[in-house]
This record gives sequence, structure tokens and C-alpha cells, in this order.
Amino acid sequence: MRNDIFKLPSKRVLFSAMMVSALLAGSPQTALAGDTDGVLAVMQESVVKGKIVDAIGEPVIGASVQVKGTSTGVISDINGNFSIAAPGDAVLVISYVGYRTQEIKLNGRMNLNIKLEEDAELLDEVVVVGYGTQKKASLTSAISQIKGEEAFKDRSVSNATVALQGSVPGLTITRGSSRPGSEDAKMQIRGSISVNGDSSPLVLIDGVTGSLDELNSMDANDIENISVLKDASAAIYGARSAAGVILVTTKRGKKGKAQITYNGSFTTSINGIETPLTTNEQFLDMFYEAQYNDYAVQNPELAGKIGEDGNSALEGLGGFWWIFGSVVSGNDVNTGESYINRKMWEALRNGKTLTLNNNGVVSRYAPGTYLMDEMYGSSFSQKHSVSIAGADEKFSYRASLGFADNNSQLKIAEDGEKKYNARLNMDYQATKILKLESGMSYERRDITAPSTDVGAGYYDPWFWPLQNENGQWYDTFGGRNPIAGLTDGGHINTDFNILRANMKATLDLSEFVKGLSFSASGAYKQTEKNVQTQKNMIQYYDWEGNAQKNRQGPGSLKEEFSRWTNYNVGAFVNYNRVFNGIHNVSAMLGMTAEDEKCKKLSAERNKGPMYDGSGLSDLDVYVSSTSNKAGGGQNSWAFLSYVTRLSYGYKDKYLVDFLGRRDGSSKLSVNQRWKNFYSISGAWVLSEEKFMESTRSWLDFLKLRYNYGKTGSVEGIGDYERYATIKTGTAYFGSGDLSAHTSAWIDGMRSSNRTWETLDSHDFGVDVTVLNNRLSATFDWFRKTNNGMFIPVTYPSLLGASAPKTNNGKFRSQGWELSMNWRDKVGEVTYNIGAQLSDAKSEVMALENSENVPNEGTNKGRLVGKPLNAIYVYQTDGIFKTQAEVDEYYNKYYWNADKSGPKPNNIIPAPQEKKTNTLRPGARKVADANGDGAVTKDDLVYAGDAAPHLTFGIKAGLEWKGIDFSVFFQGVGKQKVLRTGNIYAPWVTNYTLQNASYMGKMWSEENPNTEYTIASRDAAFNRWNYQNKDVSVQDSKYIRLKSLVVGYTLPQTWTRKIALNKVRIYFSGDDLWEWTKIKDGYDPEHGEASNSTFPFSRLLSFGVDVTF
Repeated sequence: MRNDIFKLPSKRVLFSAMMVSALLAGSPQTALAGDTDGVLAVMQESVVKGKIVDAIGEPVIGASVQVKGTSTGVISDINGNFSIAAPGDAVLVISYVGYRTQEIKLNGRMNLNIKLEEDAELLDEVVVVGYGTQKKASLTSAISQIKGEEAFKDRSVSNATVALQGSVPGLTITRGSSRPGSEDAKMQIRGSISVNGDSSPLVLIDGVTGSLDELNSMDANDIENISVLKDASAAIYGARSAAGVILVTTKRGKKGKAQITYNGSFTTSINGIETPLTTNEQFLDMFYEAQYNDYAVQNPELAGKIGEDGNSALEGLGGFWWIFGSVVSGNDVNTGESYINRKMWEALRNGKTLTLNNNGVVSRYAPGTYLMDEMYGSSFSQKHSVSIAGADEKFSYRASLGFADNNSQLKIAEDGEKKYNARLNMDYQATKILKLESGMSYERRDITAPSTDVGAGYYDPWFWPLQNENGQWYDTFGGRNPIAGLTDGGHINTDFNILRANMKATLDLSEFVKGLSFSASGAYKQTEKNVQTQKNMIQYYDWEGNAQKNRQGPGSLKEEFSRWTNYNVGAFVNYNRVFNGIHNVSAMLGMTAEDEKCKKLSAERNKGPMYDGSGLSDLDVYVSSTSNKAGGGQNSWAFLSYVTRLSYGYKDKYLVDFLGRRDGSSKLSVNQRWKNFYSISGAWVLSEEKFMESTRSWLDFLKLRYNYGKTGSVEGIGDYERYATIKTGTAYFGSGDLSAHTSAWIDGMRSSNRTWETLDSHDFGVDVTVLNNRLSATFDWFRKTNNGMFIPVTYPSLLGASAPKTNNGKFRSQGWELSMNWRDKVGEVTYNIGAQLSDAKSEVMALENSENVPNEGTNKGRLVGKPLNAIYVYQTDGIFKTQAEVDEYYNKYYWNADKSGPKPNNIIPAPQEKKTNTLRPGARKVADANGDGAVTKDDLVYAGDAAPHLTFGIKAGLEWKGIDFSVFFQGVGKQKVLRTGNIYAPWVTNYTLQNASYMGKMWSEENPNTEYTIASRDAAFNRWNYQNKDVSVQDSKYIRLKSLVVGYTLPQTWTRKIALNKVRIYFSGDDLWEWTKIKDGYDPEHGEASNSTFPFSRLLSFGVDVTF
């Protein structure tokens, strides 16, 4: 028996130990049974007894015995015996981990002898690979597959890309927002491959070229599985596969009578992490402290005496520069002064309303309008999907319809997306040798958002009412009333329409040549994208109702239309044979061709006040021809490829695969258009060797594999860069009085020697399953090197034209992946636990005559020896505590040797008396990192990169008597973010709201050991303290409760009474909790910019699955 390793001398001790281990780590799961025989009994409920043994006759301990369709069940004892009450016509379901589940009809029998058969399901699992399928046990490459049910079932989120986050090792998915339709999701397989583009993988949907936008537009309920080709095995897809391949397979009809399935859910979206913006009281306290400190610098003779009587005016501070004039009303603070006194300050801080008059312009200040509450709240979303599927011996079909209405938490404007989906897949065995397969789908995705940025004005102080007493939009600071802009400022409507059709015909030629077949396929796809951007002019008013010069606008309308048409054809000859039961041979030879054309049009009208949605032609207010714009263009590309695959397996123990492809691309010049790519891989199943026989009581499967290959890419260049370009314009020639001439010159040069980027890929992997297939694990190490990466070589400006990209760069990405899964059963509880962890590190290895020097901040450019998005900052060495320390710093690092002037290229603020931007106690020390005696840009140091590392996912699930539960955690173990924007540090931008996380942490003589410098409203001073300094680099590692689902399937004895096969109700939640190292209150996936504070959402759903 397979679990001999657990045997103990006493069966009683063994049984006790089994039960304890079941509670702690797990005990056997799903099982499957075999032969039966017994004695007839009367057809009434009786006690049925039996014994369960394994394939070699050993008793099976803890096997599940259940009466089908009921909750009645028991487990076998230490001798494999069981006893259960059941009607004579019942069906018993016998299951045990590592063995096949079998249903046994009693037919009146009361005594059973049951023999279990081992389950090879894990090893026999079929994985979708390039142009075909393959048994998982026979894979020689790094290919991961996830089932649609596992990734998407009952998830609150409807974006398939986001739902995959953390699910597949080596597949890194990032997002910039949780706003439906505006997630800005990006995907990479094993890191970047080039400095060009975003290294997105090739997406194929049922063999048809797709994109992330198309994946996001799909109804996830239609997805059967997703395969991820991560190593050089992707070479079989040629031109755009260098960054890896995502193969999406949709569901098809399965043999049986027609079955109708409905899934519907209703979702509430609420705010997750909210940026801790200051309240009015907090803002005023921080403002007062900063203004006080600056005034002390400007007026050192009054230091320590400012406003000490509580009533005297803070003259010289300038007060709130936006609050000026004589006080008209405001309780007891009427002073007639043109500056703020202490009582006025306290009135504002305590929430009292003030009305001030400045030369007849009346302003109103009413603290208390908290824009987070005004802008955001809960929202309602819904999803519905219905399908019908069935099949007989010749014909199978599946048709589905889907609808989703997803809305963000923005409650004052429409912000979200609607999705409409229709799909039909059909298969027909036309004759004995001819099979036809077809698929058609239509997807529409409508995204609506305000044309005013949801972050615009959001960081302005909340001192103004949003509307005056007449209900007109009130003229707040700078005319940036954020609620007005979001409510009446216009919208951006983006519509995607995707029509896809594909067909395949397969001829089984085995009657003529055994194992031979021929297939031909064709696909058509049309994608349309329409974007309408409407901006309305908004008039602002003062408190008395007088129109102000501040306004949002002028109005405009822009229409953009794009259409992509893609054709794809292929023809393949396949040969598959097994000789003498031990030699498995397969071969494939084929060709593919793909052609895509794109057409774009745009039209724009400006300087109009309002638009009612009727169309461009109705905008009669746009009278100026200079305000009208039109544009457009078209482009196309094509690929032609020849492909082959050769595979050989000996006794399923020694496995070899060869993939070859010859590609031609229209993007390259004729003499460099064609290139050969290939992949060679092999695997050795050690567990099948005789010398491993001693391990077979616990080791089920062990395989070593290695893959090497070359893939190609032309994604870094444009469709027509093979042509030189000529530009025309006006030039001036002559001497003295210059005269204008119409001229033409070469603007962009071409390279006739430029060829494909070529990536060398290595992968070493180990696959193992142990303990009756309960525990499985996979490990991979990989390295990808882009030789001949496209880079724009820098030439002297005397060339007079931009140089073309050539193959003069080198880039590398390498890393590892680990995944582990445990599945088991304890009594009637079936459970599983899984985890995956991966990391990839990139490095720019060579840039011939094109290297950049490090700049402060996040470097988007090219730095040899460093990864993409390398962060360079200045090191700091604490905070000045005394003026003596400041003076010493200036003498050492600012002044030259004879004190006649500053050192060359130094970046230290000049010492000036009574200037708030000069260094002072409470300012930050910037270190001389290279030790040359000066503080210059040469002191920049590398502080990591902005890419996510150590990405992981942890999942667990269980089922018990119709109750199911699953939980999924996702996160990043290492990532750096350099915060930028308007509120990334105290007062780096004047007159904005502040981040409340700074409160009580600013330097002072009483609080010298703190993280933040002295409070000051001098923006230049604060940028010295924080901008591109090491203190602004944050650790953005996190773990997030990505998904939680709890469901209950009603007993079939109930549902069959109402003609339903299955009814399941469930609750699900997404992004319910997170832990992060971010210290300033932003969501860890927010990114570096602090300008927008749109909170990430938490989703709570209730739904139902019904099968008819």
C-alpha cells in the first residue's frame, strides 16, 4: 500500500496517529474505488457493511463512504471496515486521496468488498501548449496552467487580468487603480526583456491573437483554462512571443444532454485604504507651526515673542495669503485689519464661518467641507451570465451571454464600465475523418469617467463652501472647485467593440497512415475603439452671486476612432504514434500567416461653452477655424512563419522536444526580414528508474527538465521604420536680410542592417509529487538574455537627423519560481492549501554609444549594470540640531578653499540671512557620499528599483457537506517606491492639504529626534529636505486578502423537486484587508505619485449559481 510509511506495530496506535495527523496536517483526500461483490438484501433502508482495500490488498484507513445525494457518510476504520445505513437501491460514493472515486449501486446488497485503484489524474492532466495539448507528466518546458474555475469562480472583480494577480508563478500583474475600466493593469512573464515597451506577453484567445484589453473585456465564466508559456517553448509562436505567451481557452460543450447554467451576483464597493489627509484643525495647526517658524527666520529679533499675548496680530506672516481684506462678519473677530490675528485664526480652527470683503469682493470661509465624504461613498455593481451547453456523438455546442455593470466609489459622477458578451462555440464530426470546430464572439466594453481628473483640486484646503446661497458653484482658490469639475465638467466615454470568428477543420488520415492528421484554421478579428472627450466650461461665482473671472474651460469636444482588422490562417500536418508501447513519437509541420491593418481618425473642436451630446456637427458655437482640428492615419504589418515540432518519449521516462520556427516580418528591410528560432528541451522522470524503487512508498513522481532556445522580437520598432523619412518646412537662407524658402530634409534615417532582437533562454526545472499525490511542487530557475536589443545610438548633432534604432544593446532577466500544493481529506472535509513564490531581476548589460548617466529619481532611461526603473537618491545624515552644525556644514561642503565663492556644481542652498530657503536647525543634512568634499550630483546613490520582487500567492479551500470555503492572499515581498507629487512630504507644494501622517512628527527643539524636518512653508526648503532623498524611498511590500468566498450548495433532494440540478448561493469579497510597510497612508499598489488620492476599493458580493 502507498502509505506503508505510516505503518506502526499497533493498528490502534496507527488509527489514533492518523486522526491526530489529519487534524494537524491533513489526511487522505478524494478517492476512487473498484470491484464490488456482495449479497442481495430487501429494498429498504438497512445497514450496509464492507471493507476497503488498496491495489495490493492492504486495508485503507479513513476512506470516505457517502450515500449519494444525502449528507449521510462515514469513514473506514483501522481495518478498512465501514458500516452505513442506506436504502437497498442507494448509490455509495467511495473516495480516498490518491485513488479514483467510484460510485457503487447497491441493488439490494448489504456486504461489499471494495478495491481502490490509484488515481493518476494529476499526471494525466492535459495542458494546452503551442498548437496542441500535452499530458502534464510529459512536459519538458516551463508551462503553467490554471483552470478558469480556480481563478475566476464567484470573484467579485470582473477584470480577468486583475483576477489572475498572484495566481501563477512567474506571472507578475500590477495595477494602478481599482476603478472599473481604469485599472491600468500590466502583465509580465518573468520580468522585462528589453528597454523598449512594457514587455507584455502575447495573448491568444482560442488561437486568435488578442491583447490585455481583450482579456479584460471577456466574461470570465467563458474561460476554461489559461496556459502560460514561460520559457523558450514560446518560440513556436514566433514574432511576438519573446516576452512569453498567454493561451486562453474558452469552454466548449461536453457530452450529455443540454444544460443551462446561470451565475448572477450583486456587489457593493466601499473605500479601502484612504490617504490620511488633514482635517481643517490639523491643517491650520500645521500651517501655523510652519508660518511661525518661517517668520522667526525672517524676524530673528522677535523669536520666541510672536503672538505671545494671544491677541496681537501675526504681522509679517502674511496670514493666509488667500484670506485678506477687512472682516465683514464673524462673531467677535472683527478687527478691520488686513491680516490674520490670533482670534481670527482660532475662529477658523474651531469651524466658525467668516465672511471677508476685499475691495467689494466678498469671500466666504466655512471650514468643515470634507471632500472625501463629498466625493466617495459606496456603489452598486452587478454581473449576470447564462449559458447552454450540450453534446452528442457528433455535435457539441456552448452558447453564452454575459452582462456586467461595474461602478467605482465616486458618487458625484458616472465612473465605471459596462460589459456585454456573447459567445458561441460549436464542434461537428461531419464524417468519420472530418471534424469541424468553430467559435464566434462579440464583446462590448463601455467605460465612462469624468473628464476632470479625480485628483484635480482634491488636495486644496477645505475652507470654502462648494456652492453659494443661490446654488451656484462657488469660486474657491484658483477656480479649482473639484466637485464642480467632476459634476458638470464633462466626461470621457471609451467604447471597445470586439468581433472574433475562427474555424478549424481536421482530417483524420489514420486509415491511410496511422497517426497522421491534417488541420487548417482561419480567424478574423475586428476591434474598434471610440473615445469621446467632452469638457464643459464652468462659470464660478462669489458669495453674492456675481460671476467671477475664474472658470473651468473653455469647453471642447474630441472624437477619436480606431479600427484594427486582423486575419490569421494556418495549416498543419500532425503525426502521433506509439511503437511497441514504449516509443512515443510525434511530429508537426505547418505554416501560419497573420496580417493586421489599423485605421485611425480624430476630430476636435475647442473654445465652446457647453456640449449636449448631439455631435460634432451641432457645435455651432465653435466658429473659429483655428479651434478645429482633424487628424488620422493608417498602418499595417504582416508575419509569415513556418513551424515544426518533433517529440520523442521512451517509456514516458526519457523525453525530448524540438521546436523550430522561421519568421518573416514586414517591419524589417527585405535583406533582414527572415530569422530562424528554436527550442530544445528534455526531461528525465527519475521516479520511473529501478534505482528509485525504494522510494515508491512515498514518492509518486519526480522529473528533471531543461530547456534552451532562441526567441525573436520586433516589438521595439515601428511598422515603417525601415523607410527613411523626409520632412518639409520653412528655412531661411542668405546673408543680411534672410529670405524664407520651402525646404525638405531627411528627418529620420533607416538601417538596412537592423534585424530581429534575439533572446537566449535557459530554464531548469523540477516537478515532484509525494504522499499519494497529496503534495506536489515545482521549482524553476531561468535566465533570458536579449542579444541585439534595439537602442537608438547617439551620434553627433552634426548628423542633422535622428539615428535609427540598431541591434547594439544587451539585456538580461533571471530568477526563480516555486509552487507547492497540498490536497487531502479529513473525514468528510476535503481541503487544499497552495502557495507560489517567484522573483525576477533585470539588468541592462550593454548599450553601445547610448548609455545615460544616473539622474536623481526613478530612471526610466538606460543605465548599464542596473535594472529598469533604477532609483537614484541623495543619502542623508540626520537633521541639523544647532546653528553651529549648519555653519560647519557650509564651511566644509559649500564654500571653496578661500571662501571666495561656492564649490563648483554644488547643490546646497546658498546661505542668506532672513531667507527661509537657507539651511537652518531642523533642516536635513545631505551626505557627501563619494567623499570628494562637495555635495553634487556625483553623490547620487542607487537605492533599488521600482519593480515588484518576491511576488507570491497563498490559497486555501475546503468543502464539507455542501459548504465550500476558499481564501486567497496575494502580495509582494520586496519593492521600492520613491514618492513624488504635491503632498509626498510636508509643504513641498504651498497651499495644499497635507498628509496627516506628518502630524506631531516635525522637528523642533523640544522634539529633536524625529523623522521629519522643521515645519516650513518654503517649498524650495522642503524640496531640499525630501525631494529624491533616501528618506523618501519607501518599502512597499504588502500582503493582501485578495479573495474570500463562502458558498453553500443545496442538497439535490431539495433542488430536484423544483427541476434544478444544482443551486449554490455564495458570498465573496475582494481586497478585503492588507498589511503594508508604506508609512504615509497610501495603498501599496498606488504607485509613486501622491497627486491622486482615489482610494482602492473593497468589494462585497452576494450571488447564486443555478444549473438546470
